[in-house]
Amino acid sequence: LWSEDSMGGMSMREILFRAKRADNGEWVEGYYIYHIKRTICPIGDSVKPEDEQHVIMQDGFSDWNMPRNTVVFDIDPETVCQYTGLKDMNGNLIWENDIVEDKRFNGFYKIVFRVRDGGWYVENIKSGALFRIMERTSYQYERCGNIFDNPELLKGGITCRN
Repeated sequence: LWSEDSMGGMSMREILFRAKRADNGEWVEGYYIYHIKRTICPIGDSVKPEDEQHVIMQDGFSDWNMPRNTVVFDIDPETVCQYTGLKDMNGNLIWENDIVEDKRFNGFYKIVFRVRDGGWYVENIKSGALFRIMERTSYQYERCGNIFDNPELLKGGITCRN
């Protein structure tokens, strides 16, 4: 995918996902894969939850596109977050559903993707106002946590503990 770089031009960004493991709740990063376990699906038959599999795959391909050292984790699909391609003021990766603090204007924001606009935004926790986030503005944010591990941040009024 293309994203705006610090000079206002377009550049490629790494496509990466993270989610919580189904077995122990720990975060894993890698490539998100969704598939239906059944090999034959009769016409008109609906997909049942037990037929779905959501996984994060790590280190799945070599330079020659040959599988090697593949590690696959079953994940909780409700926690899947995509990497925005941006880093905060401390060099931390910024992910979808992260909560960030704007150090310039003292506000808290949730990271969201808007399909309609095709871009990443910060959504003000108090007002719901949306602002486009880009590489040239991401330096003003500090990643505080996320909506899954730190739901108290959605209430606002708390500063980053970093």
